[in-house]
Amino acid sequence: MANVQQALHAHSVTDILEVTDQGRHALDTYLEKDEEMLQWLAVELSEVSSDNHVELKNKMYLLDNAEGAYICVDLTSGMRYTDLLQEGRALDAESLENYKALEGDGIREPFLDERTGIWTIGYYVRFAFADGSEGLVQKTQPLEDVAERFSLSFYNDTGFSYVVNRAGDILIRSQHRNSNRTFRNLFDIVDLQGNAAGAVRSFKDALRTGKQGVAQFRYQKEDYVFCYVPMENADGWYVVSIIPNRVIMEQANGILRQSQVLFVIIAACVLILAAFFLVNRRSTRRILLAEEKARKAAESANMAKSRFLSNMSHDIRTPMNVIIGMTKLATDHAEEPAKVREYLKNISKSGNLLMGLINDILDLSKIESGKMTLNEDSVSLPELMTDLVSIVQPLVEKKDQQFEIRLHQVEHELYYFDALRLNQVLINLLSNATKFTPPCGVITVDVSERPSPKEHCAHLEFRVADTGMGMKPEFIEHLFDAFTREQDSRVNRIEGTGLGMAITKMIVDIMQGSITVESEPGRGTVFTVSLDLRLDREESDQTSPLPALHILAADDDPDTCRSIEQFLHELGIDPDVTQDSRTAVNLAIEAHERGEDYDLILLDWKMPGISGVEAATLIRQRTSREIPVVVFSGYDWATIEAAALAAGVDGFLQKPIFKSTLNRCIRQYVLYTAAPDAVHGGSADLSGRRFLLTEDNALNQEIAKELLTEMGAQVEIAENGQECVDRFQQSATGYFDLILMDVHMPVMDGYEATRQIRRLEREDAATIPIFAMTADAFAEDIQLARQAGMNSHIPKPLNIPVMLREIQRFLGPDNKKAHME
Repeated sequence: MANVQQALHAHSVTDILEVTDQGRHALDTYLEKDEEMLQWLAVELSEVSSDNHVELKNKMYLLDNAEGAYICVDLTSGMRYTDLLQEGRALDAESLENYKALEGDGIREPFLDERTGIWTIGYYVRFAFADGSEGLVQKTQPLEDVAERFSLSFYNDTGFSYVVNRAGDILIRSQHRNSNRTFRNLFDIVDLQGNAAGAVRSFKDALRTGKQGVAQFRYQKEDYVFCYVPMENADGWYVVSIIPNRVIMEQANGILRQSQVLFVIIAACVLILAAFFLVNRRSTRRILLAEEKARKAAESANMAKSRFLSNMSHDIRTPMNVIIGMTKLATDHAEEPAKVREYLKNISKSGNLLMGLINDILDLSKIESGKMTLNEDSVSLPELMTDLVSIVQPLVEKKDQQFEIRLHQVEHELYYFDALRLNQVLINLLSNATKFTPPCGVITVDVSERPSPKEHCAHLEFRVADTGMGMKPEFIEHLFDAFTREQDSRVNRIEGTGLGMAITKMIVDIMQGSITVESEPGRGTVFTVSLDLRLDREESDQTSPLPALHILAADDDPDTCRSIEQFLHELGIDPDVTQDSRTAVNLAIEAHERGEDYDLILLDWKMPGISGVEAATLIRQRTSREIPVVVFSGYDWATIEAAALAAGVDGFLQKPIFKSTLNRCIRQYVLYTAAPDAVHGGSADLSGRRFLLTEDNALNQEIAKELLTEMGAQVEIAENGQECVDRFQQSATGYFDLILMDVHMPVMDGYEATRQIRRLEREDAATIPIFAMTADAFAEDIQLARQAGMNSHIPKPLNIPVMLREIQRFLGPDNKKAHME
């Protein structure tokens, strides 16, 4: 029995030592994360002379938004520069000597920061200024922050850990409740407990010589096991875990107690003994297997955590390095506009990549914590598809890919669902399709509606297909795991976080839908998202009857032809539909020669043989100039506008073509009873409109004001919610057309300011549109804005087309007010 007990004890101690080593690795990784930035900063400062105080201040001030505190010290003159102060300051003699005593690069032991008065850990790098003077840069962070991340727990919190140096001084204390807060030296803990002098001396020698191992000492009147592991990135530092020996022995004693019972039974009956012996063996095996399973689970969790931190560190630092480097280059070449524009382009690209990564991390965290909620509202499917096209267009045009959205038996256009989340799912799928599809490839989205088994719902399927590189079967099994990307030389060069598909799957699950994938290497990929969406019961066909019109439509895609024909029949029109542009031209000419000109001709832009614009040119040459000709396409109107207008084209429709789209087109170009849209792309005519912009950040004020002013709006600024309420209350009724309201502001936040405005006793207090303009972009944030009385929610960073569409939706294109100054 003693041998079994000793074997179990040794096995448990080995496990503790391994977990301690994993904790050491995590702490090493956390402490070294600032080394790259400090090395970069040292290189930057080494290019500056020590007497160039202005440039030194500028270099340090660029870090004012970085995490932690940065400091640069001129070891010759004693001047100190920080990322928080715009002026350098002289160090006192004692502080200067402390900095001079630091050698090479490394981590300082905890010290009392003379600026903040709190205990601090600092990573430092020595370097030489351009004129040869010695310098030092240091990044510090509060010891308490490091201690919060350093938390190793053993056996239901009965064990705890310290970080010590070779002399036994305790540098970092675990936040564990059993951790002794009075001792300052680990050797004092064992020296004062009556432990054998030889054992204590061996323990001290092991720490002085950089060894890893296990020791056992008496502490607080019971035996404790001490497991110690040297750190790699902090020379002379150790992680020491301390666990009561009795806890380690509990499982072994449990097995021994079972064995004692069996030994008693042996005296009574050999057969019973044999039976219980088998039970004991199985029980022991289960316990050992459980221990092994728990150990592997702990190792897996620590590996996953380390892998997550490693991936995040790389993916965040990569665009950040580009942003910092390109910002410096733009500053250095400020007098060269062409170079500055190129640098700003790269900064914008990296900023968008970083924003996407941050959004993915926040979404993943929100979903996994169970805090993501859906913001369901009445949504127009045509508007959703139009927004999707506007986002995807630049991506497919850049790679000269073919992109098409097709409708199949879509009978309804208004649904209740979270448009933001469904849009996010489709954009993730289309973004991957464009990334992994070669130039000239084909990307299609097929939207189908079918009856739903759920009451008052419709079953919608979104089928996203591409002709890209495809995926291997073994990879598809892990497609929806976080940070998963197929290992392929063609893929490794493509930017991405590896979170998109995991988030997509989670969102679809939250929406109670399903997502499937079909793919073969070299043959492309097809994703199918199936959702049962609640119908908007207020949707009804309020379209007034259309007269009997003669309409011609041409598109080489048979699905598009079928849907256009179906929608026109539902509008009471029997059209001529063809899949050939040449046939469309002949039909138009023949009708003209019979004196029966078409009332409207609809032509797809891209068709084999001759394009829609070329067909329009031929029709104009051989028929009446009075016939309205409208071109439709999945591409942007701006790319063909000049050629189309020159050919005599009257207008443009954005694919996909819905019933409401055709109805509006007929009323605009044939019956002249519908006004054209006022917002195109990223601009609008806001002349005569006056906005009250409530924003406490000066840079955000400048950006929003400049964007709105360029479109003709007059913008007045309030710097907090109280000022906004006062300005509105003191203005004449109808003076302001719209209020853009930040949410988090001093004095009074945006929610309370909105509530106070809505309670005012004046005619426009309840009707003036108020838009939340905030970086809080989760569903619950949108709900809070609505509950406060806001009409819309515009997330930051500002998406200009989205903001303009919302402004257009509430203000409308007509009845512009001419404010008098």
